Amino acid sequence: MDAAEAKDLLRDANEDEPVFLPSSILDKITLVDIPDEVAIKIGLLKDGIIHLDWSGRLFKDQDQIKGEADYIWTRKYWYSAIGLEHYIDLVRRAVEVRNTVHGDVDITDYEDDGAYINMTFVVSTGQKNLGKAYQCVKSLCQELEETAENAADEASKRLSEIASRLSGWGSQNLDTLVDAVEKASSNDERGRSLEELVSRLFETIPGFIVKDRIRTATEEIDITVLNDSNDPRFKRESAILLAECKNWSDKCGKNEFVLFKEKIDNRSNRCSLGLLISWNGFKTTVTKKMLRGSREHTLVVPITGKDIRAAIRNNNFADVLASCWEKAITT
Repeated sequence: MDAAEAKDLLRDANEDEPVFLPSSILDKITLVDIPDEVAIKIGLLKDGIIHLDWSGRLFKDQDQIKGEADYIWTRKYWYSAIGLEHYIDLVRRAVEVRNTVHGDVDITDYEDDGAYINMTFVVSTGQKNLGKAYQCVKSLCQELEETAENAADEASKRLSEIASRLSGWGSQNLDTLVDAVEKASSNDERGRSLEELVSRLFETIPGFIVKDRIRTATEEIDITVLNDSNDPRFKRESAILLAECKNWSDKCGKNEFVLFKEKIDNRSNRCSLGLLISWNGFKTTVTKKMLRGSREHTLVVPITGKDIRAAIRNNNFADVLASCWEKAITT
């Protein structure tokens, strides 16, 4: 789409349907090109599906372009150590402080129905160029989110420290933990050993910092890793990596692979790499699923218990992880 086509879409638009424009042409659209009451959403049409770059809308309001950020979070896919309602409260407080100091942002809606939390706020950009207005809104939203995320990270760190202290974290060597994973008499004991084993291995990778460890009722273990690696293979990946350990006696299959990928995709575009650890390996359906998704931005790296045992035996987890990564991108 070029600027002329975008202006034609805007001119023919009505207030009931938003106009979808790619971010590449926004700098060529100004206030005079935008009719009153018309909402603009930023995204591209791919294979008949609109892929949004940002959740919200831009619109004309008298002598400037404003943006309305629209946040919808679901408790089903919320994995932070603090509750979703507490995180949203942090974002809301950041918006209120920003409004008090600068007067350029205002909450317009807030609703919590028990499953979802929805919050919208309007940003006054003072801009007459659509591209500049869009960058202004995105920058402010990022600033507000970072304020809340920093507070959430601090709370998660404290909870992880307490949990580690209570469970005797670090008192066993890695070989003992491997034995515990394989010979434990209960799922809980096996799960705790696997959680510590995998987390401690990630901490041996230069630039990797384990931030959150969340064990679920199904004995799946979610681990969030902060990626500041200088290894060229991992440096190109997102700043946040997600790992999940399958504490099962059976092999991991396609359905688990798909669900894990959905978890990665639901991290607000902040995660591009997932590490799926299945102690007893993977079914052939996982490889087939990886082949079908090989062109996607998100990468899932399968890691088996055999891989981990070899890494501990040879003291080279960084090399093993890199090898698993290379296999995943060449599958």
